[in-house]
Amino acid sequence: MSETAAGREGPAMTPARTAQPGLRATTTAWRELLRTSTELMRWFEETGDFGDLTVREYDVLRALAESRDGDGDGGARLGRLAEVTYLPQPSMSRLVERLERRGLVSRCSAPQDGRGVLVRLTPRGREVQAAVGRRHVRSIHQAMAAGLDAAQLETLTALLATVRRAQHTPPAVRAGARQQADAVGPIGGRS
Repeated sequence: MSETAAGREGPAMTPARTAQPGLRATTTAWRELLRTSTELMRWFEETGDFGDLTVREYDVLRALAESRDGDGDGGARLGRLAEVTYLPQPSMSRLVERLERRGLVSRCSAPQDGRGVLVRLTPRGREVQAAVGRRHVRSIHQAMAAGLDAAQLETLTALLATVRRAQHTPPAVRAGARQQADAVGPIGGRS
C-alpha cells in the first residue's frame, strides 16, 4: 500500500491487471510496436543519423562506448557484444572484422585470462561513435517528443519494461499462458 494524495492508504501506483488480453489485442499491439520501430529506424537512416555506418555497426560502437568490461577501458568480450546487440556470435565476429579494417575498433586477448577476445574502440572509433551518437540522440528526441508528452513517455517506458520483464518469467508459467492462448483459437477468434 502507498499513501495517496489525500494522505490515506491506497493501492500502490502499479495498476492491477484486470483481465488477460485477447489474441487480437496482443497482436494489434505487437504490430503497432513493430511498425513504429520500423518507421522510426527508416527515418533515422534517411536523415543520415548513422553516417556511413550501418545500424548494426553503430550499435556495436555504442555498446563498446557504454561497456565497462575488460580493464575499464570500455572494452568488451566478443560474446558479451553479441549478447547486448542481439547478434549471433559468428555475425558479430564478421562485423567486428569490418570495423577493425576501418580503424574503428581493435581486438586483443583479454588481459584477465588471455583466451577471450576483447574488442575496444580506437580513438577514431570513439570520435565516430560520439558524433553519430549526438546526432542520433537528437533524432530520437525529435521523434519521441513530437508524439508524446512527458507523462505519456513515462507510461510507454514503464509498459515496455513490463513486457520485457515478463519474458524472464519461468518457462512453466509461460507454458500455462501459451496453453490458455491456444485454447482461444486463431487470431480473429475470441478476443
